Amino acid sequence: MTTVVLLVAYECAVVLAAFGGRIVGDVAKRRQLRIADHLDQILGRRMSRFPRRYRAVLLGRVRHVDLTGLPTIGFYTPELDEVYIHLSLTYRAPSDAGQSVLDHFPPDVTDRHALGDFLDSRRPVALAIIGAPGSGKTTLLRRTARQICQAPRGRRRPVPILLFLRDHVSAVLASPQVTLADLVRETLDRGVYEPAGWFEQKLEAGQCVVLLDGLDEVARQDDRRAVASWVQRQVARYPENDYVITSRPQGYLSTPVNGAAVLQIRSLTDEQVEAFVRGWYLAVERFIARTEDTAVRRVARTAAENLLERLNENPALLDLTINPLLLTMIANVHRHRGALPGTRKRLYGEICEVILWRRQESKGVSGALSGDRREILLRHLALAMQEQRVRDLPRPAVLTEVEPLLRRMSPDLSPEEFLAEVSTHGLLIERESGRYAFAHHTFQEYLAAARLHDTARAELLAATVDDVWWRETTLLYVVGSDADAIVEACLASGSVTALSLAFDCVEQDSHLDPRLRSRLDELLTSTYGSGADTGAARLRLMAEVTATRQLRALVRTQGGGRVCLRPVTRGLYRLFRSDTGAPPPDGEVAREGAPEPAPGGPDNELPVTGVRAGQVVAFVRWLNGITSDGPGYRLPSLPEVQDPAVRRGTAAVRRSMPAQGLWHASDSEQDRPRLWVAPGTPDPYEVDAGTMLGRVGDDLRRTRPALVRLLLLRALVTVHVLLNGAAGLRPAPGVAVEQALDHVHDLVQTLRHIRALDPEPGDRHTALQALADGLGDAIDGGAQRERAGATAARLQHALVDALRTREAVDRTDAVGLVLPVLRVPGLILDGDHAFDRALEQSMGVALSSTVTRMLRAGVPPDSWTDSFARRFALRTWDGSTSWRVSPDDLAHRAREACRTIHGRDLTAQGGPAELCWADVVTRKFEQAALSAFDGRAPITPVIAGELRIAALCLAAEADSLGAPEAGTDFRRIAIGATLLEERAHGDRPPGEMIVLAKL
Repeated sequence: MTTVVLLVAYECAVVLAAFGGRIVGDVAKRRQLRIADHLDQILGRRMSRFPRRYRAVLLGRVRHVDLTGLPTIGFYTPELDEVYIHLSLTYRAPSDAGQSVLDHFPPDVTDRHALGDFLDSRRPVALAIIGAPGSGKTTLLRRTARQICQAPRGRRRPVPILLFLRDHVSAVLASPQVTLADLVRETLDRGVYEPAGWFEQKLEAGQCVVLLDGLDEVARQDDRRAVASWVQRQVARYPENDYVITSRPQGYLSTPVNGAAVLQIRSLTDEQVEAFVRGWYLAVERFIARTEDTAVRRVARTAAENLLERLNENPALLDLTINPLLLTMIANVHRHRGALPGTRKRLYGEICEVILWRRQESKGVSGALSGDRREILLRHLALAMQEQRVRDLPRPAVLTEVEPLLRRMSPDLSPEEFLAEVSTHGLLIERESGRYAFAHHTFQEYLAAARLHDTARAELLAATVDDVWWRETTLLYVVGSDADAIVEACLASGSVTALSLAFDCVEQDSHLDPRLRSRLDELLTSTYGSGADTGAARLRLMAEVTATRQLRALVRTQGGGRVCLRPVTRGLYRLFRSDTGAPPPDGEVAREGAPEPAPGGPDNELPVTGVRAGQVVAFVRWLNGITSDGPGYRLPSLPEVQDPAVRRGTAAVRRSMPAQGLWHASDSEQDRPRLWVAPGTPDPYEVDAGTMLGRVGDDLRRTRPALVRLLLLRALVTVHVLLNGAAGLRPAPGVAVEQALDHVHDLVQTLRHIRALDPEPGDRHTALQALADGLGDAIDGGAQRERAGATAARLQHALVDALRTREAVDRTDAVGLVLPVLRVPGLILDGDHAFDRALEQSMGVALSSTVTRMLRAGVPPDSWTDSFARRFALRTWDGSTSWRVSPDDLAHRAREACRTIHGRDLTAQGGPAELCWADVVTRKFEQAALSAFDGRAPITPVIAGELRIAALCLAAEADSLGAPEAGTDFRRIAIGATLLEERAHGDRPPGEMIVLAKL
């Protein structure tokens, strides 16, 4: 029995052992297969080309700028890398973020961060980036994905995942447990196969940057909550990755993502706007030329500067450029639709369409009301606000205005729902609690004009031509439309506001009856032109019309001032001159007497330049005197002209003109404006000594007869000394014959140089030479004094006649002011060095010493002009290299310097003051200088040369009299004469302009 039991037990054990072995074997096999499969997946993921193909596909998707939904798209869409501007982020609570497409940040919000500063750090981050429509949220994510794909090496998280949440709402709602990896897998292109578990492995390893765009584009709020919850679950499931979620502020405020730090995209800066425009045009021109060389860059630079200039000249358009989407649209419209601002009506229309519906519909996002109907309702609201003369309305008033029209369009949609929906687009915003306004007043004006077109109510605009509130709406209305009724109403009114509007309507490409156009032309013709017979009242009316039109565009400075962007024009300044008799600006004097340019011609529209400080003050006073309504004008302060907005707004005209500065008010002297010159720009009032002395040389070389007159005068002084001095030929004891012969020798040498420099027909100089030789023979031969004296007297009369003849013939030489010939016989000679003093009394110390040194140096006659110019410059200049002289100071300096010379006791110099050279010349010089410096007469090269030579002679005279301050003033006057000559004749075109500010 025991044996049987043992046998049965043994058999059972064998059976169980065999069965267990088979089980263990099966388990081992399954484990082997599982391990092999796992190893295969690891090797597949590591050896697969999928990561490279995935990056290539993603790079292709985000290669170009996204222009989806824009009405104007050119033949080429730039690549993102070509035009992308690095957007800045700032920490901002969603409740503090504005909804407007033109959101402005408070002054105390100054921090700026790049998205890259937060990503790929040791600690993973979850960021919610909020921004208004068009602020660049999607572009920021696309650019980030592109950067990671282009340079994955060395990054902690080298795998970008870019999902547009609107495309996955259905999947999330159908299966809330769907994973991020599942959704990414759905986005792969056909033919691109993921190695099994590749995305899960990367997400679990924390190697991804997850970019989730458009939480606000999930239309229904319940759906948006579900998607936000799903995002939170993915962050919890894969916590080691970076997450970036974008949304409009209002959409995020209602469905936030817990744990995400909130950042808002900042508006574009001026520098970013300029960089984008330049990059955009370079990309387009590079594509056209299929290369990038100097010529391509030049074309692109010209086109970009054209757009930037037009933006700076139009503040309403410039305001829009802080939004990247609107800036892109502006660049597109300007490039492909025609130059702005002529196409601004089309631009505003496209902006409204894109913001209200085109952009959203292109993404497959629709609203309860079609986009065109939304716009019609906003047009209705905008016109109601215009008629009520308000920029915002309380919520109840908005609902009341839209309700009647909304009922006809969509009975099931309540006004509250419509307002909630349309507010998310950023065109109509809740500016403050319970009050709604358009993002920019320009949109209100455009939409109101469009509504007037819809309802054919031009009569409303014709009835409001005297109301500046309706001006922009009227101008937008008449673009491409019949403007007859409006212009006729303007002419009937005859007010400044109405006439300004009429001329502006003509410039808006409006349709206008030729008879009305002729009436406007006649108004201009009756005002401009030297032959126009215009009454004072009509002239001032048209001046105010011109000022109103040209000075309307204002820019607000950082200090709160309002500065006119357009400089004062030549046309407006000519009206000031016609009314007041003011002198013309520097540079325009040479054109005096010529007929005025045609009315409204391009010359009248150019900035006036060359107006001196005193006339700038007079112009501002006149302008305020003719301005009937509203605040007047003033010169801007120095901080205002240096303000970035003002410099940006005037940069275009300063580049196109020889612009060298802007007038601004002085802090210390109310009636003494100062000139601001941009850094790196030459000072318009600075003249280097080399330029001035070069002009002196030209004066003397150009007037060779002047040297002949100087030598004739020296000869006359020599004869006068022989007749009347210590070596005189009249009876006087103790006279040395050798001394007289020295003077005669000097006289003969002088006359020989005269003959060489001026071989006069008729042999007048030969006769003079013969008399001088005869005089020398008489003295050397011991002839009687009476006979020698008679010869000298004949020679004296002959020299006086020669000088008079030369003075009559050479009225345009450079020494006209410094050679008072007829006073030589009256000189009183006594004491030592009588001859040198006589020369100084006849032609001043500078000319006398220069002539004497030339003769003693034996300079050949053919080198006299160049050598004399050099020696004269060395004698009269003080070594300064450059001077700055204001034209407004010249008359005052001339008076003061001449008064100093008048006040000196000159009787010791050889006779009564009225006979002293310095006294006589200063009187003549003062009269000539004041006439030239007041700006009423043209300063010709001859006048400038006379003033230059005379001023330098008087400078040397003042130095010799112990009056160095007067000497410095005279040298400044010589510089000033050079400056005015160059400004008058185009060698140094005046560039200082007048820009005004509002009081």
